[in-house]
Amino acid sequence: MKSPHLFSQMPRMRNAHVRPMTDRACMFETEPAPAPTRLRYPVMIEIAILGGIGIVLIVSLGMIQGLVTERSERAKAARAEIASGWGAQQTVGGPVLVIPYRVRTDATTVVVQRARFLPSELKVTGKIYPERRHRGIYETVLYSSDLAIEGAFARPDFSGWNIAPEDILWNEAFISLELTDLRGIRGNPLLRWNGQPLPIEGGGGDTTLWSSGIHSSIPTPGAERDSFTLSLHLNGSETISFLPMGGETQIEIASPWPNPSFCGAFLPDSRTITPGGFRARWSVSSMARSFPQRWRTAGDDDSGIVNAIGSSAFGVGLFSPVGHYQKTERSVKYGALFIVLTFLTFFLYELLSPVTLHPVHYLLVGGALCLFYLLLLSFSEQVSFAFAYAIASIATIALISCYSAVLLRSRRRLLGLIGVMALLYGYLYVLLQLEDWALLMGSIGLFAILAGVMYATRNVDWGSAHTGGKTAAAQ
Repeated sequence: MKSPHLFSQMPRMRNAHVRPMTDRACMFETEPAPAPTRLRYPVMIEIAILGGIGIVLIVSLGMIQGLVTERSERAKAARAEIASGWGAQQTVGGPVLVIPYRVRTDATTVVVQRARFLPSELKVTGKIYPERRHRGIYETVLYSSDLAIEGAFARPDFSGWNIAPEDILWNEAFISLELTDLRGIRGNPLLRWNGQPLPIEGGGGDTTLWSSGIHSSIPTPGAERDSFTLSLHLNGSETISFLPMGGETQIEIASPWPNPSFCGAFLPDSRTITPGGFRARWSVSSMARSFPQRWRTAGDDDSGIVNAIGSSAFGVGLFSPVGHYQKTERSVKYGALFIVLTFLTFFLYELLSPVTLHPVHYLLVGGALCLFYLLLLSFSEQVSFAFAYAIASIATIALISCYSAVLLRSRRRLLGLIGVMALLYGYLYVLLQLEDWALLMGSIGLFAILAGVMYATRNVDWGSAHTGGKTAAAQ
């Protein structure tokens, strides 16, 4: 006898779809395959939206860069204000022997002009004592210096100038020395001419050469060799420079400052730099400069000679090794690249995985990327640049990661995002340190990034009707 229950099931079985009864088929029936991934908008529209957001963020980066420039200028103004009561950057030039003479243009007209002679020997030995001064959060480096200047003048030679001996005003001769900022003079300079002490007056005495300096009238020159010594105590800020006014100029400077920056037309012949300070020595011949040992007002281009003298200055700067404003400004220039690469990471997640993001998500993430530079600027004014960079980058990565943890819906994707951002910020820090190699390292990095993007999207069917779907193979 047949079971009524069995026959009652037969019509239903006949109408059922027939499938292979395998374990694999049963598994797929109980868990349907996921639908293909879609972007929120068609690909080109989404790219256009992201481009618009990127432009807004790049404009914001420009405003941040303007803020960096403003803070840098404010720091310069603060340093100048500190130096105004102490002494600015100093340039020491000379001494120059100036001898007036008469020129008779006709029987009744006489014009007084000047002949200038440089020392045949010039030696400067100095010690520089630096100190840091602050005005609010801004810092500058000041110094006091003890300079011993010595040398000699050969007999002034007027030959070839067609000047009568009786027209040379020997009794009006004087020597002139350039000092950029007379406020830096401490005490009274002591000048000796052939061992005889001479009084010194403020003002260069020869405005054609320089507008600021000191001068002193001297006894009648004309000996085979007139020697001089000058003891000078001078305050200044950041830089001290010298002019190679001697037939043979020797400069020797020592200081306990451990980070000197040698600058100007000539580098030192020898230098020793240790954590306890530096010592440097220059030796410059008159053959290595573009102005003569003697010249006069008439017949010579004074402006050309003065410009040549000014361009021959050399010396040493006592700058702080932390140029955080310059590094911050350089880092902002990479901001657009950071926005593009971070957006690209999210876009690939959205394109190749079941993640759908809204443009607001991109905008908020971009805002966090821009805030990184504000954090870097503000912290670098308080602490070292390396520490400020670490604080700003860790805070930015943590903020974006916490926000993206819900959006990405996968620990693996979240760790991938953290890895990409950590790599980007680490790479930027390396670029900021390697100034000479920054272009090469940047080019290699961009090539590697482009290669990675091309590899990740090699199977994307950009022209598919299902815009934003997974790869053609996956669909």
